[in-house]
Amino acid sequence: MILSQVPSDERIFIDANIFLYSVFGHAVYGKSCNEFLRRVENDEIKAFTSDLALNEVFHKLMIAEIAELEGIETNNAARMIKRQPKIIGELNRVWAEMELICSFGISILNMGAYPEFFRLSKEYMLTAADAAHLAAMESSGIASMASNDRDFQRVPWLKLWQPEM
Repeated sequence: MILSQVPSDERIFIDANIFLYSVFGHAVYGKSCNEFLRRVENDEIKAFTSDLALNEVFHKLMIAEIAELEGIETNNAARMIKRQPKIIGELNRVWAEMELICSFGISILNMGAYPEFFRLSKEYMLTAADAAHLAAMESSGIASMASNDRDFQRVPWLKLWQPEM
């Protein structure tokens, strides 16, 4: 299903990749994700996410900003944080982007989904993080997800809304 067609009354979980495509202005999916998040911000859609998804967004934003500031590859940014933790204090974009995301009024689901995520991981062949998202959704009665992660297509009860090109 196409992200731009999410109905106004839909309760939907937002996966990390939707935020990241928007923030980084992804050439293919950025516009679609921006428009979707604008609808969330305007309270047209009741959106949910998890602290785990936001942690992934936060981490990737931090790594990207450090790589840009230091002129290094992103795979070297994590090592730089360990060697020079003060660099975190020099960051600006990561804080601004995370504050913006938090201002959208997105509800954060409780991740206390143990041991359900084990079952879901095994049943649908999902990574630990994806299974944890699914478990949080399941326990909250949410059956729709905005994500470009095609692994979720293996979950028959899930309505997967993907960004369009």
